[in-house]
Amino acid sequence: MPSRFTTLLRISLALAFAFGGCEAAPKPSPSAQPPADQSQRTVPTPSNEAATPPADAVSTSRQAEPTSPPPEQPPGPTQPRYADVDWPHLKVDLNNKVVEIEGFSGIHKGWLEQIICLAGTRTHESVLITEAKPSHIHAALLLIGLEPGRPGLWKIDPDDPKGEKWIVEPPRGAAVSITVQWTDTQEQQHEVPIRQWVRDFHGHDLLPDEPWIFGGSMMKADYTGEVGYLADRTGSIAGLVTFGDELLGWCEVLPDQEAVMAPEWEANTEAMPEPFTPVTIRLRPASTQQ
Repeated sequence: MPSRFTTLLRISLALAFAFGGCEAAPKPSPSAQPPADQSQRTVPTPSNEAATPPADAVSTSRQAEPTSPPPEQPPGPTQPRYADVDWPHLKVDLNNKVVEIEGFSGIHKGWLEQIICLAGTRTHESVLITEAKPSHIHAALLLIGLEPGRPGLWKIDPDDPKGEKWIVEPPRGAAVSITVQWTDTQEQQHEVPIRQWVRDFHGHDLLPDEPWIFGGSMMKADYTGEVGYLADRTGSIAGLVTFGDELLGWCEVLPDQEAVMAPEWEANTEAMPEPFTPVTIRLRPASTQQ
């Protein structure tokens, strides 16, 4: 059973913490002895000597010292928010303004006229193939805030009797970047601008770092008179040469006739996976290209 002195000491310490903030009473010296006369025993009073408060004690007399704010971190990607649309083989991330298209790699050798085409159409001249419908891709680009213009075109100058001059009208519309993501045979993921899959035949220079233009193809009647989205029939989603029907066009007009302009661009074989490798094609506003 604790002695009366011990009980009083505990009460004194409790009062000191209750009314004196974090100042605690010192422990009595080991040499201190209680007076012989128990009736004259007094309660020790706190001195100016500071004691370390318990870990869970909260100070009421002093404020916590301010702490330095954590260093700023670079902003990460925004959490995706996909549009509620039922368009096969593509998704629309509204927060990050990205159209994601399922596809696979096409040819990896030879001349190129297309960058992306619809399966079953111009696959013999395209590095990327998808089953996503071009008109759905057009609508997806609208959802991320891009405005279409018109495809580019070229034609022989009717005033040139020799037919050696041609008239060019560059495509108009919002600027778009195209990247492609895939997983290699070592399970390593890659994502690169599509220009890295296209090189010049002569010096093997890569396609210039320029945007693609959202011309938007066009509505046109077929041979039955039914009006529809032209790229849905021709399959031209992203054209390198200018057919005039492409959803996305290269910013420079390149005639599609070899007699007018010799082929220049070919597949950059060493940078590409094998044909039919599954890929994700990403379309973004050109200003947010990664």
